[in-house]
Amino acid sequence: MTCIRFARSNIRAWDERGEAHPEVFAKMGELGYLGAPIPEAWGGAGMDYVSFAILCEELERADTAFRVVMSVHVGLNSLALLQWGTDEQRRRWLVPQAQGKKIATYGLTEPGAGSDLASLKTRAELIGDEFVVNGQKVWTSGAHHADWCLCFVRTDPSAPKHKGISALIIDTTSPGVDRRPFPELSDNDFCDFNEVFFTDVRVPRENLMGPLNGGWPITQGSLAHERAMLWINYAYDVQRAVKALVELGKSEGANGKPLGEDARYRDAVAGFYVDAQALMTMGYRGFSKFLKGKSAPEHSLLKLYGSESLQKALLFGSEALGMEGLDLDWLGPQMWREGSWAIQYLRSFGATIPGGTSEIQRNIIAERVLGLPRA
Repeated sequence: MTCIRFARSNIRAWDERGEAHPEVFAKMGELGYLGAPIPEAWGGAGMDYVSFAILCEELERADTAFRVVMSVHVGLNSLALLQWGTDEQRRRWLVPQAQGKKIATYGLTEPGAGSDLASLKTRAELIGDEFVVNGQKVWTSGAHHADWCLCFVRTDPSAPKHKGISALIIDTTSPGVDRRPFPELSDNDFCDFNEVFFTDVRVPRENLMGPLNGGWPITQGSLAHERAMLWINYAYDVQRAVKALVELGKSEGANGKPLGEDARYRDAVAGFYVDAQALMTMGYRGFSKFLKGKSAPEHSLLKLYGSESLQKALLFGSEALGMEGLDLDWLGPQMWREGSWAIQYLRSFGATIPGGTSEIQRNIIAERVLGLPRA
């Protein structure tokens, strides 16, 4: 079965549940998708990054939900374990993740630590051979299904904020872990995000990934892996928006004529099409750098450009309809789930947040791409 046929034949079960479907997830593992960029020695398929990008692209063509799994489970977790985990940790956690037998989530953001991630306050105190963890994480995707969480905690509160952070792998069934899924504002029936509370949670010292108080580079590396995949999401979502705008152009506008007869409308739609093609081109350029072992700071450009292009396209469609753009029954483009143009536009604000907000991306671009001095 081809990748896209698998995705299209299984996405209905996923969407009907309004959340990640564990059975479909397991099938992805059996087919090797969840271990695509992981070496065969650690349960993966051993794909290079370009092949992995093509796989993600095919999944994204069917539905955004599958590619999101690849970003969180593979990009944020498995690739971090591959890079920073010990051989024992890879055997224990990476192999079952790559095989789809276990599900991982990622605990970084906190109520008071979003864009300024180094301000995280979840505390882990080393007592004997165990860490005792107390604190809270939020916006933790799929935590209510996950078997464990790659969680970033403060292990040295007296150190500078970037220096006292460590990475722990925490079993989500441990006593004291409380996972609370909550709905999106735009869809009360969709619960993927979670608040996760830790109350005196005991974590064995061997669950420490990387050096003690050396977790900050892991946050930056794992987020870079996520950004390296997000552009595929944005490129295809902008393409979906363009396709829907072309169809919308056949609708009657305020002057009684089809919207598509307006030169300004056609010019805007053509601009969004160019945006989608530019995203694809820049995205593969970044992946080619990964193959050569180089960093790809242009992925911050892709994150910023892609998320904001999508938002502009959805706003344009909603505004083109006038008052009818607020009609919740007038379906817009199919993104993650069905929704009106107005609802899809509201959802698009979320795209400017994960993997680093637009403001953070502008800082990265200024410093690492343009070489501008810090203020």
